[in-house]
Amino acid sequence: MRLLTRSLAAVAVTAGALGLASAAYQTWGSTRDRRRYPPPGRMIDVGGRRIHLWIEGAGDPAVVVVPALGESCLDFAALLPALAAETRTVVFDRAGLGWSDPVRKPMAQLDAADDLRTALHQAGVEPPYVLVGHSMGGYVLRLFAAAYPGEVAGLVFVDSSHPEQHRIPGYHWKTVRYAAARRARWFGVRRLLVDLGLPSPRSSAVPAEYAAAWTALRLGDRQRRTSWWELALRAQIAAAVGERTGPLGSTPVTVLTCSKNDPYATTRKERALLRQHLQSWYPLQADLAALSTDSKHVVARRAGHYIHHHEPELVVEAILDMVRRVRP
Repeated sequence: MRLLTRSLAAVAVTAGALGLASAAYQTWGSTRDRRRYPPPGRMIDVGGRRIHLWIEGAGDPAVVVVPALGESCLDFAALLPALAAETRTVVFDRAGLGWSDPVRKPMAQLDAADDLRTALHQAGVEPPYVLVGHSMGGYVLRLFAAAYPGEVAGLVFVDSSHPEQHRIPGYHWKTVRYAAARRARWFGVRRLLVDLGLPSPRSSAVPAEYAAAWTALRLGDRQRRTSWWELALRAQIAAAVGERTGPLGSTPVTVLTCSKNDPYATTRKERALLRQHLQSWYPLQADLAALSTDSKHVVARRAGHYIHHHEPELVVEAILDMVRRVRP
């Protein structure tokens, strides 16, 4: 019995020491990576904090892109050249994501529209804007349009979240389970393995020149912490967005929606779950289109939730079509 107790104590001490070592290596690595990978855009002061805007191109109206939950501006890097060739294009890092400074507020996403407007004005990017939002980035579009309707020329929702997506079977349980799984990972160990030369997690949709920076951001303290809060508080954020926003009147809107042909759904079980999910998802997407009296709803034929990864040309064309519709 004493031997068993000692063995368990030794295991506990070893696990604790490894956990501390992992945390220390993670903190050191995050600090190092912020020096190694400077921001591709501009750091804009919004009142004691800095927001990162990646600005390319010239022309009006400006396109402003808001990425999804836990995603940085690099998630849209592949689309930036095509968009910037037509008009000024801005990709926004919300507080705590990408290169933007964090804010010690779990529900910070609800302030993202104000951060975005302040940063755009400080950077000299004049309204009105064509706003583009992917997934939870769509919430920021709706908050922005509700607070500053005169500064919005049009909106493009890319498989956007909906405040009532709790209708999807098992939504809350899946959210809590996924959040717990993300929080439990030993990122310091993952970072060490990457530093030792083992294959790193990477999105194939990110251009090769930004692959190392993308990996560093995904493994960093700031983005991990912000991603976890956004994920864990999805239901509360959705409820707040539903309370603060409403119809969009005659503001032009385009809604892009994923299809059952998701390249990431590779097994029979995954495809079956996707079909079940879409039974609730499609009505919510149609509801987004119904927010405006001037709307288009397009279902991607070969894309999952990350439509801009699977069919980037479709997303680019939808955004540029909106630019041409609202351009004086």
